[in-house]
Amino acid sequence: MAVPVPYCKSGVTAADWSLLRTAPSPWAELEFENIILTVPSDVVRDLHRPDELAALWDDIMRGIADLAVIPHKFPRKERFVTDVQISHGWMHAGYPIMTHRSTAAELVSTDHIRGTGLWGPIHELGHNQQRGCWEFPPQTTECTCNLWSVYVHEEVFGIPREKADPGLTPTKRAAQMEEYVNGGRNLNSWNAFVALETYIQLQEKFGWDAFKKVFAAYHKMSNFPEDNKGKINLYAETFSQTVGMNLTGFLKAWGWPIEPATEEKLSNLPSWSDHPMTQTA
Repeated sequence: MAVPVPYCKSGVTAADWSLLRTAPSPWAELEFENIILTVPSDVVRDLHRPDELAALWDDIMRGIADLAVIPHKFPRKERFVTDVQISHGWMHAGYPIMTHRSTAAELVSTDHIRGTGLWGPIHELGHNQQRGCWEFPPQTTECTCNLWSVYVHEEVFGIPREKADPGLTPTKRAAQMEEYVNGGRNLNSWNAFVALETYIQLQEKFGWDAFKKVFAAYHKMSNFPEDNKGKINLYAETFSQTVGMNLTGFLKAWGWPIEPATEEKLSNLPSWSDHPMTQTA
């Protein structure tokens, strides 16, 4: 009792798509270079140019790989599945990435993606790139994945960060930072977009290339600390050495537990004395 499925695979079924997209199965699957999208068939009935969608998703996944400093060809294609009931939240990372059915139309619309963006889905793809050696859970769990959201929106879609998500408007950023400082710079409150501000300030000073070099440096390391304090100090040292500037003053202003030994290691580097947190001291 099998029925045909609307199925498109880059370079394989594109010529037959005009017929395949009308196939009666209730689910469709679009397989591109590094990602597979499983969506309700009704959202692909009017998809006339799957090649354009494939090219866009290829660009997105290359952007994911570029920031992570990994090969463009993924060893296993990422996968999105949209459904009416998922395991957790509105979306969740993993294999597959799950999201509610109402997101399906956005995943297959080049106009929507290029015009509005895909913050949530790319946030989940960012989760799949997080690495325990430079993560400080639970504070950064919902934070560093957003580096990929910002990067892809700006570098692939051409959507500036302040338009990519309302949490990144200058007004919202300033208010979050002020609230955090007034609250005593407590790391228990340093999470999500508050924590993202720390990384955004680093990016605005040193550029995306600095993050790529830091991630590349971690690829070559081993024997990582297991506790957050140790990992935080390793990150402070790695980022400082990468950019050739002592960042301990900046990170301490954010409440990071920087150890005297780390400050001593970096004492030969010029200090970032005019960092954004100086005005909050």
